[in-house]
Parts: sequence; structure tokens; C-alpha cells
Amino acid sequence: MQANGNYTERVKAYLMDICPKDGYDVDSVTFTNENNEWYLRAFILRQDGVDMTVDDCAKVSRKLSKWLDQEDFIPEQYMLEVCSLGFKDQPGNDDIMPEEGTADEAAE
Repeated sequence: MQANGNYTERVKAYLMDICPKDGYDVDSVTFTNENNEWYLRAFILRQDGVDMTVDDCAKVSRKLSKWLDQEDFIPEQYMLEVCSLGFKDQPGNDDIMPEEGTADEAAE
């Protein structure tokens, strides 16, 4: 749907305005339908390179949620998720081997 792209562009533009002021960068914004449920997801990271915390995500989520309620431009019902990129999604982490003592080693 074309409208979905407009939703994500508008949300990303808002986040790109507010996030740097709080020390965050915006990676991406998606609006997808999964099992008949709409999800608006914003993926953010800290500018200082430190791992994101739940409090970091909650801080951005509160601001974004308030703005979305005020603007009210998405007619579909959706779940809002503000997420970190996560360790496994960062470049270069796909070739890291399990640490000693993990379940992989115990299975040998």
C-alpha cells in the first residue's frame, strides 16, 4: 500500500527531528501486517555506541506515542514498538561463534 510508505516516511521524519536531541539515531521505521495485526516499528540506536536499554526505548516511545495521538494520521489500529537494532542485527556479528559452556557445546 502506498499509504504505508507515507506513514513510515512521516514517522521517520519526526523521529529524525527529535532523536538526535536525546542522543539517538534512527535506523528505520516499518509498518507491517503480521497475522492480521498492524505493527509500527521504529528501530533506533544510541549515538554513543552504548547498548540500548528498555528505558531508552521507552523514552522515545512515549514521545512518539504522544505525537502519533496528536497527529492521528494512521487510520488502521496498530501496535507501536520502539526497538533497538539488537546485537544479532548489527553488521559483522553473523560470524561470532557460541561462547564456551553454551548449549551448543553441551550437545556435543
